[in-house]
Amino acid sequence: MIRSLFSGKKLSDETKQNKPIWIPLGASLSATLGLALFSACGFFIWRRRNVQEDKGQEVRLLDLVMGSVPRGNSSENFDLQNIGRSQEFPSIQLNILQAATNNFCDENKLGQGGFGPVYKGTLADGKEIAVKRLSRTSGQGLLEFKNEVMLIAKLQHRNLVRLLGCCLEKNEKLLVYEFMPNKSLDMFLFGLILQP
Repeated sequence: MIRSLFSGKKLSDETKQNKPIWIPLGASLSATLGLALFSACGFFIWRRRNVQEDKGQEVRLLDLVMGSVPRGNSSENFDLQNIGRSQEFPSIQLNILQAATNNFCDENKLGQGGFGPVYKGTLADGKEIAVKRLSRTSGQGLLEFKNEVMLIAKLQHRNLVRLLGCCLEKNEKLLVYEFMPNKSLDMFLFGLILQP
C-alpha cells in the first residue's frame, strides 16, 4: 500500500473509504434546516391568521351581548335600573334574599372572589340559591356587575350555572344563581366521580 502512494497507482479500497463526507453531510443538513425554517414560517403565518380570526369572533360575541359593536366606554350606556324589569331576567326583592340567606350570615358564606362574597340561601318554597353580593370596596365592581349580568343573561347554557335574577335595592347589587351542590365540575360536565 505504501508503494502505491509513491508510484501514482490507484488507491486501495481503504483510502477510498476515507473520502471526505462533508459534502453529503452538508447537503442533508442544509435540506433539514431549510425544511425546519419553512415549517416555522408556515406555523407563524397559520397562527397569525387564527389570532386575527379569534379577534373577529370576540367582536361578534360582544356584538351579540351589547347589541352592536362597542365604541368607547360601553358602561356609559348601561342602565342598571332596567336590568331586573323583564320577565326573562326577574328582579328579586332584597328582603326575600335577606330572609333566604339569614341576612347574609357568615355561616351561609360559600366563598369570596374579586366580585365579593357568595352566600347560600333557601327561598320560602325550599329552592336553594346562591347569591353573589357586589363588594362595596371593589373599585371595578360596577363594571364587573354589568359585564356579568349582560353575559350570563344572554348566554344561558346547560353547562353554565343559571342566573335566576338580580336585586338592585338600597345600594345593594346582588346576582341570584341556581345553587349547585358541592360536586366537581367534571361531575356536571361528564358525569364523572373523581376519587381524591
